[in-house]
Amino acid sequence: MTALAFKVDSAPDVFRDDFARHAASLPGAHLAWLATRRKSAFAAFAKTGTPTRRVEAWKYTDLANALEGELPPAPRHDGPVPEHGVFGEEGARVLLVNGFVHSVHDGYGLEIVDLSRIDAATPDWVSGHLGLMAAGEDQLLGAVSLALMRSGVGIRVRGTHRLHLDFVNLARASMSHARVLIVVERGASLRLLESHLGDSDAAFANLGIELVLEQGAQVEHIRVQSEAAETLHVSSLAASMGRDARYRALYCAVGGKLSRLDAVVRLAETGSEAQLHNVAILKSGIADITTVVDHVAAHTTSRQLFKSVVGGRGRSVSQGRVVVRPGAVKSDSHQLFKALLLSPRAEADAKPELEIFADDVACGHGTAIGDLDPDALFYLRARGIPEAEAKSLLIHAFLADAIEGFGDDALRQALIERLDAALASLGQAEP
Repeated sequence: MTALAFKVDSAPDVFRDDFARHAASLPGAHLAWLATRRKSAFAAFAKTGTPTRRVEAWKYTDLANALEGELPPAPRHDGPVPEHGVFGEEGARVLLVNGFVHSVHDGYGLEIVDLSRIDAATPDWVSGHLGLMAAGEDQLLGAVSLALMRSGVGIRVRGTHRLHLDFVNLARASMSHARVLIVVERGASLRLLESHLGDSDAAFANLGIELVLEQGAQVEHIRVQSEAAETLHVSSLAASMGRDARYRALYCAVGGKLSRLDAVVRLAETGSEAQLHNVAILKSGIADITTVVDHVAAHTTSRQLFKSVVGGRGRSVSQGRVVVRPGAVKSDSHQLFKALLLSPRAEADAKPELEIFADDVACGHGTAIGDLDPDALFYLRARGIPEAEAKSLLIHAFLADAIEGFGDDALRQALIERLDAALASLGQAEP
């Protein structure tokens, strides 16, 4: 067996000492296959180090500046946990506290592996997939989450399931690096409900997520990031799509000092589809959604719709790059970024990109950033609707198409309540 060892001299940043001190004691350090992947991930990260604005993909979000000093690893929490979750109780549930698996309530036939206890007996489906995505130069913090992985969960899905992944951060002034691997087998279906809550101010949560959708698999992913006001949160998500697989996602960011979702979706085989929606509501801090949709095969489809409502001194960042590879004919892609700015100091940055290397494709993008429509506001005020209520109605109408069609009625109501609370913090009356 091969012990895990890193050469750390080339990583002159906040993660350097963490590699040097803890590499040999990380879970699975003795496993040759995992050691090789960790070393490759670290090498990919070390070429750049913690990204600054000089890194093109991070030009709007200066993580290196936000990470002002070294933070100790987040500890395992074995005590009681405050109320958590966003989407009710139905379905299997995995609760992770400070990145570590705290409890599992299954009973639905899912296969669940605690990655903090990974060893030679780990199932082949974990060793066959863990760390092959969300761990390269295109996802630098994903590479860190693998190289420094202390915890996480692997899940194999067969049949039709509903799964809650609830993350709660309780450790203050700490750093967590965790991984999630979900393998959805041929013809299986998963509704994935992911939430990030907690009161861990001055903490940094770094998560890498790998989704493997085999032929005909379907995933609906609803995600709410509502961290404490001073938390730094980065998630690196990568999805690989088999033939006729379908991935539909609604990502919501309503908390944190700095949050970034770095998503790479690979439409690897014919007939695969991806639909990515994002909603960001913030009064302060930065909410960054950066995506790469890679059309590798012919006859693949992608849709992206990002909506931001920004008040106070908040800043939203929406970056979307679509790549159409040679031979990926009949690819169909569209992305649309829209933002509402509700204060003079609010800011929204949008950067759509297309890289097309094939003929006979349909690709487009659009961007719109501005204030509430004064004519629409005047129309509502002229009919006796108070100003605060009129603004609330317009904002809800602005967000409606990003939320529509996801989940069932109960899920959408729970989500709307969470978004309403975030809107209220902007000074907007709830409807």
